[in-house]
Amino acid sequence: MAVAFDDVSYNEHRDHGNFERQWLSNVMKGNIQQGIYVAASGGQFLGRANHGWPDPNPTEVLQALRQSLAEYRRLGSQRRLSKSLDAARDRLKWEQDAFVKPANTLDLRISSRGYPFSGMTSADQRHPMYFHVDRLWFKPSEWRAWLPPSLSVGAKTAVDGPARRRIVMLSHMQAGSSAWWEEHIVGGNMTSQVTAVKGNEVSLRVSASYDMKADSQWNKDTYQGNLLAFATYDRKQDRFTRFELATLGTHMVGEMKSNLHVGNPTQRIAAYATLNPSADADDRMIPQNWKYGYSLEWCRTR
Repeated sequence: MAVAFDDVSYNEHRDHGNFERQWLSNVMKGNIQQGIYVAASGGQFLGRANHGWPDPNPTEVLQALRQSLAEYRRLGSQRRLSKSLDAARDRLKWEQDAFVKPANTLDLRISSRGYPFSGMTSADQRHPMYFHVDRLWFKPSEWRAWLPPSLSVGAKTAVDGPARRRIVMLSHMQAGSSAWWEEHIVGGNMTSQVTAVKGNEVSLRVSASYDMKADSQWNKDTYQGNLLAFATYDRKQDRFTRFELATLGTHMVGEMKSNLHVGNPTQRIAAYATLNPSADADDRMIPQNWKYGYSLEWCRTR
């Protein structure tokens, strides 16, 4: 079983006596809690499985996994946790557990990747070898902004609010995450137009341009880009049955950080979003910036 966790969050969790936290503390004792590690459910540390930074070394990683597997087999029955676990009692509770997707939310999976730029190295998060996958959510009171008052061919509406701003406010159009505020969107607009109507299906074309410039203590970046989306809204079901969105633009880092950036501060970057194909009961992935980009209050209303 693979477990991903934030070492800072675990170490700062107020419930120090919880079994889950104690189990991880015992397993990771003496090890830096960043990377990929292998452990048995019985609590035995079996090895470190990430080698090579920023470029992973697959040969060393595979060898480390083989060594960990051999150690796991040598443990015999001791490798199994003897205690019966109760989710309500033994699992840590997190604030994000209360963040849930509102009913009828437009759930998009969005990914982005940058184009090559001069002077780039794999130590820079903007390198094309990296791609970024996230969720982009719009609850009904937000996605209805794309529907013109009249759902007839040629009807058009200007779009503002979260339907226009969220994709850039949450840095989906760049590599990394900058502190964008609404006042940093200094130009551009978004429109949505009905292109076809067939029965209950209404086809929409959404287009937008963005001109952004930040000058705060935390962000001095600029961005110019365009967005194009094609969607199908089903009037009977009152939901989108198709939504494909793409952006292409130029992001410029205004203040280079030695631990993040190498090479030219300017880069072209593309992002693409479509209806989330994994939106079932077992899908627990929430937007990365759920706390500040959405908030708990956001998810409690339609």
